[in-house]
Amino acid sequence: MKSSSDHFQSLFRFLVNIVLILLQLSIIGLIILQFSEDALYGYWLVEGLAVLVVLNIVYRKKTAAYKISWIIFVLILPAVGIVLYFIWGRHRVPKKFQKRWDIVNQRTFLTIPQNQAVFESIDDKGIKKQVELVHRLGDLPVWNNTKSKYLKLGEEMHRANLQAIKSAERFIFLEYFIVTGGKMYDELMAALYEKAAAGVEIRMMVDEMGSLSTLPKDFYKNCAAHQINSIPYNPLSPSLFKFISFRDHRKMTIVDGRVAITGGINIGDEYINEKVRFGHWKDMAIRLEGEAVFSLTTMFINMWDYSTGEVSQLEDFKATTAPVAANELVMPFCDGPMNPRNPAANIYMKIFANAKDYLYITTPYLILDTDLTNCILLAARSGVDVRIITPGIPDKKLVYATTRAFYGDLLAEGVRIYEYAPGFVHGKVMVTDDQVAIVGSINMDYRSLIWNYECGTWISGSQTVLDIKADLLECIAVSREVCYAEWEKISFVKKVGQAVLRIMAPLM
Repeated sequence: MKSSSDHFQSLFRFLVNIVLILLQLSIIGLIILQFSEDALYGYWLVEGLAVLVVLNIVYRKKTAAYKISWIIFVLILPAVGIVLYFIWGRHRVPKKFQKRWDIVNQRTFLTIPQNQAVFESIDDKGIKKQVELVHRLGDLPVWNNTKSKYLKLGEEMHRANLQAIKSAERFIFLEYFIVTGGKMYDELMAALYEKAAAGVEIRMMVDEMGSLSTLPKDFYKNCAAHQINSIPYNPLSPSLFKFISFRDHRKMTIVDGRVAITGGINIGDEYINEKVRFGHWKDMAIRLEGEAVFSLTTMFINMWDYSTGEVSQLEDFKATTAPVAANELVMPFCDGPMNPRNPAANIYMKIFANAKDYLYITTPYLILDTDLTNCILLAARSGVDVRIITPGIPDKKLVYATTRAFYGDLLAEGVRIYEYAPGFVHGKVMVTDDQVAIVGSINMDYRSLIWNYECGTWISGSQTVLDIKADLLECIAVSREVCYAEWEKISFVKKVGQAVLRIMAPLM
C-alpha cells in the first residue's frame, strides 16, 4: 500500500529529477562557453555532438520513421535533442530490469509449452502459420476447450465483470491502466469488498501514471482495510525514462482461473456511458471461459511477481473446474518493452499479409510506422477490402490531428476510413475473412507497439469472429466516410502541419 507520504516523496523525487535535467542542459551550455572562444565555435561543438548522436540513432535497430523523427529533432534543436534522446529516445531497457524479468519468465511463460495436439489438429495452413508465429513471439500456447463471448460495449463488459466477481470462490486478479471514481468504480469495489470478506484472495494492480490524476483518494488504504492486496505498477520515481516509458496498459479481470474479461475498457464512468465526455463511448472487450484463461493468469502473475519481488506458485491458480467443451482456437498474447520480438506489431503484419477478402480495424489512434503502413497498403493493392474506423469526436485533439495526418497515403490506395459519428471509438479490434479476430488493449500507435505492456486475444473458428464483424459493420453504418477527394482539398498550410505531425509522431 502506498501512503500519502509515499506519494509526496515520489512527487518530490520526480521534481528533483526535472531540476537535474535542467542542470544537465545548463552544464552543456557552460561547457560550450568554457571551451569556445565565441558562439561560432560553440555552435560547431554542439553540431559535432549532434552528428555523433545521429550516427548512434542510425546504428540502432529501430523503425525508419522512429529514426527520422529523432534525427530531425536532434539536428534542429541539438542541445535539447541530445539530452532528451539519451533520457527517452534510446529505448534501452536497463540490464537489471531485463534480468529480473527473465528470471520471472523462467517460472511463468517458459513453463507452458505449445499445445501440440491442438496445433496439429489445425487444417488451414494459413491459420496454422499464424498460431505458430503468435507462440514464437509471445511464448504462450494455442487453446481450445474455451468459450469466447464478444462484449461490444463497456456496459456489457461491466455487467460481465460483476457477474464473474460474484461467482468467485478462490481468487480474483485485476489489472487496469486507468481507475476512476464513479458508479462503475463503486459497484466494482462493492463486489470486491463482499468477496474479500468471504475469504476470496484478491490482487489488484493499477498503473501509476495512467491513474495518477483519477485514482480515488485513499484507494490503497481502503483496499488494505478490506483485505485486498493492491499495488501501483511502476510508481512515480526519480527515473523519468522508466516512469513515462514503461506503462502497464493492459485491462483484465481473472476469476478462479476459469473466467477472464479483457480488452480495451478501463474503470471509469465514461467507459459505460454513465458520463458523457466525447459523445457515445464505443469500447469492446471479450469474455473467455475455459483453458485459455490460464494464459491471462500467467500474464498477471508474471507482472505481479516482477513488480513485487514475490514468488507466486503459478500452478496454484489453475482452474479446478471441469474443462469447457469447445472447438474454437483461442490465443491470448502479450507484448512489452522487455520482449524485443515485438509480438503485437508482427502479429498484426502477419494478419494483414494473410487477408484475402476483407480486413476491418477499429483504433482510437492511427499513428503508423512504415512497416505497418506498407502491410496495410499491400493488402489494399491486392484487392482486399480494408476499412479502418477511428473516432468522430476526439479525446486528444493533437493526437486526433496526428491520426488524420496518416489518412492520405491510405486513402490514395483504396483503404476506406470511417470516423465514428456518434462519438469516440476506444476499442482495439480487428477481424478478417470470417476467420480471425483480435480483441485487446493495443492501440495502433508507437506507444502501444513499442513502449507499453499490452495484451490481446487472437481467436479463430468461432461465432465470436462473426459477431465482431457484424458489430464493426454496424459501426461503419453510423460513421462518416472520409473520401480521398475531400482529403485532397485541405489547404497547403494544413498539409505542411500534417507532415510535421507525422515526423513528430514517434516522439509522442
